[in-house]
Amino acid sequence: MNNAAPSSQPRHVLLSGGGTGGHVFPALAVGDELLARGWRVSYAGSAHGPEARWVAERGLPFHALPARPFLGRGPAAKVAALSTFVRSGLAARNLIRKLKIDAVLGTGGYAAAPAMLGARLAGVPSLLLELNARAGVANAWLSRLAREGAVAFEETKNDLHCPSTVTGVPVRKEFFAIPAELPSGAPRLFVMGGSQGSKEINDLLLATLPRLMAADSDLSALHQVGGKNVDAVRDAYAQSGLGASLDSGRLQVVPFVSDVPAELAKSHLVIARAGSVTVAELCAAGRPALFVPLTIAKGHQVENARLLEKAGAAEVLISPYPDAFHDRVQALLADRAGLAARATKAKNLSRPNAAAALADRLEALASRRTKGGAR
Repeated sequence: MNNAAPSSQPRHVLLSGGGTGGHVFPALAVGDELLARGWRVSYAGSAHGPEARWVAERGLPFHALPARPFLGRGPAAKVAALSTFVRSGLAARNLIRKLKIDAVLGTGGYAAAPAMLGARLAGVPSLLLELNARAGVANAWLSRLAREGAVAFEETKNDLHCPSTVTGVPVRKEFFAIPAELPSGAPRLFVMGGSQGSKEINDLLLATLPRLMAADSDLSALHQVGGKNVDAVRDAYAQSGLGASLDSGRLQVVPFVSDVPAELAKSHLVIARAGSVTVAELCAAGRPALFVPLTIAKGHQVENARLLEKAGAAEVLISPYPDAFHDRVQALLADRAGLAARATKAKNLSRPNAAAALADRLEALASRRTKGGAR
């Protein structure tokens, strides 16, 4: 006999997390999978974070909850942040009850904290997603609130304080739809500095791209620099002699790339940081990369990049000098067969079922809750 109470309403998930694309886009990938399964999907985050805009662009309901970081701050700031955390956690509890949420997915960071606390207070199961090789401080702490965890690497399970499953990194289906073969024609660089841009990568490209484009008149590039850096980088390129390339579109300088899969499909080599989501997207797309990983935050990005380097799918330069960077990029672009081989190896590392695996875990959590009592 089935003890689960029938429901005329589809199940409802609340996604939470923000601040960077690495927190938002994995949640949206899982949201897409759940929408395809008939779930309702809502999102909670900071009104001041980029998640508010990105979620609105996807047409999903967005609910702003106050949140602020409290790690690495002074005593007074920590007290204020803790007060905000408790207040927003209570607000999240009320929101979860009002929306009749069946499960909460938190992708980490302080923006996910209110929803994770709210789920605990409302008695709704939550799943915490940690995508780096080593869990960050915030996620290690939030795992005490979560019913379950989901990780990209087996070793990460030891960093969390809840039962955890290896699922991989959820990536939108558009990345897997990119043709496996590198495009024919002139070489194209795609420079990704993360959603906020990277000063280190911007400076490296400003020092080397004029030489690279002068040596190869067919080379084109798209350089994503971050919203605050567009004018300064464009001016610097113009002063370096690339004004005509900017005018013709051979060199594009943009604050943010909204359609990353479309740009990856046109590119032969990607220069990027090595956040877990960036690494997973490049594997899904099957694109070779030269990583310049961020070395802070426990070296998460270095570990991520080394995994692809060891597999022959990418190369890694840590805090390189411009000359070494120039020589490496030039050599990679000149070896089209080598780029193709790296692309294939990257594709072999992809995990196309990660979003589905996370959706399965959320469905299991919701089902156990339904069987244990009314929704």
